[in-house]
Order: sequence, then C-alpha cells, then structure tokens
Amino acid sequence: MIQKEMLTYQQLDGELNRIERDLRKNENFIKRRQYKAAMQECEETLARLEARAVELKTQLAAAQQAVQRISEVIDEHTREVGTLEDEDELNYMNKKLNEQLAELANVEKDVKRILHEGEEIAKTFDEVSAKLPRLVSGYRKCDEEFNRAAAEVKPRVNEIRAQQAELRKSIDDNLFNVYKKVADGGVYPVFVPLEDGTRCGGCRMEMPKAAVDAQFAGKPYMRCEHCGRIIFKQ
Repeated sequence: MIQKEMLTYQQLDGELNRIERDLRKNENFIKRRQYKAAMQECEETLARLEARAVELKTQLAAAQQAVQRISEVIDEHTREVGTLEDEDELNYMNKKLNEQLAELANVEKDVKRILHEGEEIAKTFDEVSAKLPRLVSGYRKCDEEFNRAAAEVKPRVNEIRAQQAELRKSIDDNLFNVYKKVADGGVYPVFVPLEDGTRCGGCRMEMPKAAVDAQFAGKPYMRCEHCGRIIFKQ
C-alpha cells in the first residue's frame, strides 16, 4: 500500500496542475503570448531593415564614387577628342568614350535601384514602427489582466505548497523519488490503484494476471507497461 501522505501529496499536485492549466487557458495569457510574438516579429523586421539600409548606404557611396570617377574620365576623353586630327586615333577615343558612357549608364541605373530600395525600406520601416506602440499597449494590458488572475489563485497555490512541504516530511524518500521521476515526465496521476486484479487504474489497459503477480512479488507497487504509471494494490 502506498503511503496516505504520498497520495494526498499527489492529490494536491493535481489541484496545482488544474490551476496551471486554467491559467494557460486564460484569454489574457493567450493574447499576451500573441502580442509578444508579434512584437518580436516587428523588432526582428526592423533589425533586418536597418541592416539592409546600412548595406545600401555603403553601396550608394561606392556607386557615387564610381559616377564621379567615370565622369572625370569622360571629361578627359572629351577634351582629348577635341584635339585629335588622326581618324584612327579619333575612332579609338570615341570607342573609349562610348565604353565609359555605357559604364556610367549602368552605374546610374544601379544608383536608381539603390535609391528605390531605400525608399521602400524607409516606407516599410515606418509602417512596422507604427505598429509597435499598439502592440506594446496591448501586451501590457493583457499582462496586467493575467497577473491579476494569477494573483487571485496565488494564496491557494501557496497554501497547497505549504501543505505539500509538511507532507513531504513523512513521505519515504525512495517512494518520493519514484513519484518525482514519473511526474517530471508529464504523467499524472503517478500512483493509481490496481483494478479487478489485472487492470491499470490510469490507462485502464488489461495485463496478464501472471505478469501482475510476478511484478508485485515482494513489492508494494509495479510499473504499468502501457502508460508508465505506478500501480498499487488497495
């Protein structure tokens, strides 16, 4: 037979579990989590936009330098063309000038792309930034409401924990360690009675009587092979 104190301790754990489940089902708890996720998404988006803006700024500076360099080369070629009389030299310089003009057109096109993307980033940044105050306000409101609900049950939670602490003094250490090991795996209740000599009082699965008798030989309890609960004889 399992200690009465252990079963009472388990019963109190069940009440704590119910309180915790009810809190997790609380509308404000759920909304608070949603607001928090939305806030995190906005912050991550803003961080990405800022990083991309820095990249574009670097690209724009490089493109502007390229425009300056190419423009200077074009001016130089233009002056040289005006002084040439040899047709071959003139054709060669015109070819070089056209190459620079084509390169300039490509760089200017790149500058236009960078500026356009920068405008889009600024627009998106403003839109996302505008959402944050509303999300923060909603989160704080839900947080306050949920904390109020949690505060209402806190006295009972403290009372249960105090009762459990007192019960723990009388519970066998080995038995309690078995309980905690199973309970920490998400199983509740841990200790359940054997029903009809062959059935687990937790999952209701039938077991061969010979196997049950063998496991109970010299022991006050056995482990259910189906659900992992600890079965005891009443």
